[in-house]
Amino acid sequence: MTTKNNRQASKQLSELERLKAENRALRVENEYLKKLEALVQRRGRLKKSTKSFKN
Repeated sequence: MTTKNNRQASKQLSELERLKAENRALRVENEYLKKLEALVQRRGRLKKSTKSFKN
């Protein structure tokens, strides 16, 4: 019975580790997308201000 419990504990731990890794990856992706969105908005504002100076 102990071996079965050890396998279940190991399986749960590996599932937990997989979920933690997925969580980390999603957090990194989320931060990347936030920075990308900020960059796109900034470039949009810069283009608008440049156009107003040309006219």
